[in-house]
Parts: sequence; C-alpha cells; structure tokens
Amino acid sequence: MSNDSDASSGHPASPLSKYGRRLLQGLYKAATLSAIALTVATTYTLIDRIPAPAINPLSPVWILTGALLSMPYVALGVLDRLRRGRDRRRLDAAADEPGKRLNDRIRAVSDAFTEAATLMNELQRDLKAQQAARETLLTEAQRQQKLLEVDKEQAEKIREILIGETKATIRAERRQQLLFFALGLVASVPIGVLVNWIS
Repeated sequence: MSNDSDASSGHPASPLSKYGRRLLQGLYKAATLSAIALTVATTYTLIDRIPAPAINPLSPVWILTGALLSMPYVALGVLDRLRRGRDRRRLDAAADEPGKRLNDRIRAVSDAFTEAATLMNELQRDLKAQQAARETLLTEAQRQQKLLEVDKEQAEKIREILIGETKATIRAERRQQLLFFALGLVASVPIGVLVNWIS
C-alpha cells in the first residue's frame, strides 16, 4: 500500500485530500511563523519604549512575559508532535502487508470457531447429563408409582382383612353374648326353683 492511503478504510486517499492536507500544513506553518514574527515585533516595540536603565532581562516581569509569550508555541509544538505521531501510526498500520492482516483475521475467526466448538461440546455434555438425570428421575417416578399401586392393592387387601376380622369378631362377640344370655336364662330357672324350694 502507498503512504497516501486511509488507514482506517484501506482505500487510497483522493488527490483532493492529499492536497488538502498539504494546504493545511502550509497554513499551519504560516500561522506559526506569523505568530512568532508578531511576538518578536511586539516585544521589540515594548523594549524600545522602555527607557534603557529600566530594562532588566532577569526581572520577574520579563521572565513571566517571556513564559506567557512562549506558552502558545510550546502547546502548538506538543500538538504538532502528537499529530505527527498519530499520522506515523496510521501510515505504519497502512503499510502492513494485507496478507498479514488477513492471516490475523483468519486466526481470530479460527480461534472464535474453536472456542465455539469447545462451548458446544460442553453444552452437549451438560445436556446429556441433564437427560440422564431426567431419565433416572422418570424411572424412579415410575417405580414409585408402581409401589404406590402395589401399596394401594395391599392396603385394600389389608382393609378387607381387617373389616372381615372385625365382622368376625363382632359376630363372635354376639354369639358369646347370646350364649351367656342363654346360659344365664337356663341357669336362672333351676336357681329360681331351688330358691323357691328352699324358702
């Protein structure tokens, strides 16, 4: 790629933008030189109006004035240095081989697919584990249901047995009570006759 390409899009820069940049750089340099000339002229005019014995270049006023006048140039120099560094980084990025950038992108896509495949395998293992747990729970639920059915049958049989035993017990008690009543009746007649005979 040439140095006149736009690093962000990878397309060659148009001639207008190339000439536009050169024009802006020229205007920037002209403005800087004009500001320096103006500062020198202003300083010379101020110095020319002050009487000779009052001029002391080491006085705080002159040092402060010099510092204030030089601050914009220092700021412009720093901004220019930052802009040039940014432009250099763009040019270096644009100068990289397209094959290297393509290989980097292919490697990134391949890494993403590898990670996706790993995640898919983990998800499949989790899904199989959940399905196995589900099958185990279903089997256990079916076994419990069968036990409940067996228990219901056994409970019904036990209830029938208990009801049958209860009915049999009630019948036996009734028979026993009738037997005692009959024995009492049979025994009371001879005892009554005996009591009447004795009295």
